[in-house]
Amino acid sequence: MGNLIRMDLYRMNKAKSFRVCLILAFVLALCATPLEWAMVRLGNALDSSKTIAMDPTADLAGMITSPIAAINIMLALLSVVCFFHADMENGYIKNIAGQMPKRGYSILSRYIASFPHSLVFMLVSLAGYILGSLPFQRIVVQGSIGEAVLYFVLKLLLMQAVCAILLLVTASFRNKSLGMILAVLLGLPLMGLIYLGINTGLEQVFKGVDINPYMPDMVLREVAPDKLRALLVAAVTIGIFLPLSIRVFDAKDIK
Repeated sequence: MGNLIRMDLYRMNKAKSFRVCLILAFVLALCATPLEWAMVRLGNALDSSKTIAMDPTADLAGMITSPIAAINIMLALLSVVCFFHADMENGYIKNIAGQMPKRGYSILSRYIASFPHSLVFMLVSLAGYILGSLPFQRIVVQGSIGEAVLYFVLKLLLMQAVCAILLLVTASFRNKSLGMILAVLLGLPLMGLIYLGINTGLEQVFKGVDINPYMPDMVLREVAPDKLRALLVAAVTIGIFLPLSIRVFDAKDIK
């Protein structure tokens, strides 16, 4: 199993999709604060009657608490979909399937490899945001770094919960196109429209129901979600979709 994980990590690191998406994530995070500064200057130039001031300081704890923006979440999910499906496209899975006691081990290995994948995207986005802010803002520590790191870990788990959903669709059902569509919907705040429709339907039976606070992609976007709720949402989602992905993959023939 260890060798399989190392092979998956090697494949992931060598993938062009991983490197391209990672570079884009860094550049977008790096440009976030300069773009905000430029928009403030443009606003002041267009309307001199109102002076818009940019916050001269940036809280490091706040950056750690929310380390990755929606566009970078989408890039990370698109990259992981390409990684989950890559061995289906180049015949890699057929070459190693007969060497494993259970074919589902390859699904588990890919999911374990996706942990450092998500971590790298979050750290690179955070680094880009910090470096981009340095010329325009003074970095200060206003909140608790320990609590910020705890939120960082919770959001990493929530990222993995979303990855577990994509694992089922992309690797077990072997549908890359649907995986890419879901990556965009889950990465950007677009699933809220679908959840709204579900809430409307459930309202006919259960009054006051709202599933948004229990969807991993929605909790991931909360700045400081309830810690217990975030942990339970991540654990339940992973606990459902990861075993299901392994079971479905074991039941299918390898093509």
